[in-house]
Amino acid sequence: MIPLTRRRAASTKLVGMHTPYRPLFAGLVYALLCVGSVEAVQAAASEGRHLYAPCVVCHQPNAGGSTDGLIPGLAGQQKRYLAKQLAAFRSGVRVDTAMQLVAEHPKFGDQSNIDALADYLSALDANPNPVKGSGAHLRVGQETYTHICAACHGVDGRGDAGNRVPRIAGQHYPYLRRQIDAAAELHRNLAPPEMTSALRAMTDPQRDAVGDYASRLGNSEPLLDVNPVNQ
Repeated sequence: MIPLTRRRAASTKLVGMHTPYRPLFAGLVYALLCVGSVEAVQAAASEGRHLYAPCVVCHQPNAGGSTDGLIPGLAGQQKRYLAKQLAAFRSGVRVDTAMQLVAEHPKFGDQSNIDALADYLSALDANPNPVKGSGAHLRVGQETYTHICAACHGVDGRGDAGNRVPRIAGQHYPYLRRQIDAAAELHRNLAPPEMTSALRAMTDPQRDAVGDYASRLGNSEPLLDVNPVNQ
């Protein structure tokens, strides 16, 4: 019979023999998990791209919106906001004939498909060349935006993912201008009361200026109007 001390020593030796293989095994498992994660992300992106196909006609293949700026860019938009708006069009809370026809598709009765489309669009690069306004009153737009809009939409205009606040930085001016009026009037039930009140209190020139300013905000730093000639 092998003494207990020798058995322990042998056991320790065996364990020691396997030790060099543990990092290799752990690395292999990690690599497999990474591959699985990448494949899952790619599959989700492919599904989102497929779901976006009916939207290309109006929003363009790059989701940058129409060339005249009347149809919004969706690329780079906050995903929770996108999902909320698609659900609003589907339910009829928000009204637009073309959008309601798209949202009524049976696939969008499944929340996972709405989320997949929103994920896909939010991951795209925003349109680098949106349609802008005249640029004639950017100082007014900057001041109005800073005092009224920045608290919710952010100084950079990129919105708030957690609170479903949309990105308005780099959005087309014609669309923004129309939505400012709509948020103050037609869509007041979809906008917070404080936003509705603030927009209603704006004059038309102020609405023009703040929409123009927001359309010029980029991806990093807020626009600064340093040209007094444009006031």
